[in-house]
Amino acid sequence: MRDLIRRNPLAAVLAVLMHVAILAFLVVGVDWRDPPEPVVSDVQVVEARVIDEAELEQQLEQVRTEQQRKQAEAAAAREREQRELEELRQRREQEKARLAELEAERQRKEAARKRAAEETARKEAEAKRAAEEKARRELQAQRAAEAKAKKEAEAKRLAEEKAKKEAEAKRQAEEKARKEAEAKRRAEEEARRAAEAKRLAEERARKAAEEAARKKAEAEAARRAAEARAREQELAAQMQATRDQAEIAQVVAAIRDKVERIWLRPPGTAALGLKCRVRVRLGTSGSVLLVNVIESSGNGAFDRSVEAAVRKADPLPMPTTERLRPQFRELTFEFDPR
Repeated sequence: MRDLIRRNPLAAVLAVLMHVAILAFLVVGVDWRDPPEPVVSDVQVVEARVIDEAELEQQLEQVRTEQQRKQAEAAAAREREQRELEELRQRREQEKARLAELEAERQRKEAARKRAAEETARKEAEAKRAAEEKARRELQAQRAAEAKAKKEAEAKRLAEEKAKKEAEAKRQAEEKARKEAEAKRRAEEEARRAAEAKRLAEERARKAAEEAARKKAEAEAARRAAEARAREQELAAQMQATRDQAEIAQVVAAIRDKVERIWLRPPGTAALGLKCRVRVRLGTSGSVLLVNVIESSGNGAFDRSVEAAVRKADPLPMPTTERLRPQFRELTFEFDPR
């Protein structure tokens, strides 16, 4: 309906005016045959306002003016849209030309890169051939030098072999004389060594006996010291365990007392003898991180009151001994108010 009025505003105004006129005729009660006679009645008469022709023309002029304004705005909007479309088309063409130029530049650079790569490959191949030729010539020169050195070495070996034989003959003569002197010296040395060996054996036997006695005494002293240390350590461990158990019991009692002081017993549960098991996870400073009822009392209000009491008791007491604190990071205790 609104779209219909917006498209035909003049027809809508005329329809409204026609209905107003018909309503006015019905209210006034116009009689076209006889002049109206005044009727005396206690009914309140509704006065209808008749729209004159000048006012109607003025309203029609306003409607036409509004329609012309909207048409002008629509035309301006269409013109702006056409301009924007034209600008968009121009930017698209410019972008297309820029992309084509970039592609051409990329192709030129790619072609230049390929040419440079081919030139580099050609130079490398030439360098490789030159290096191989140089290596071949060096190998030939090395083989010639090796052949020459081999001949010189053979001549040298023959000369050395001759000198060696002469030296060997001389050495054998000297060796024979040396062996004879060595045999004599060995006989004397054997006699001296036998006497020295006997003395050393006696000395070693004496020292071994002394060392055995010393080690036995040290082992006995070490055994006695170890037994003493073990007894001391066992006693210290027992004392430490006793102190730890006492501190743990004290902290557990403090936790239970604090929770029970804060706990508010649900009405009607005092005579039921209820109890529940609770698991509590604590932070390093005793802050309550998590509370769970792991064994219910059978009464939801009782269980919730215990959880609430544990949370309100935050933070819970913790051991002063740092070594015992990890044992209290997760606690499980039975809450039995009896």
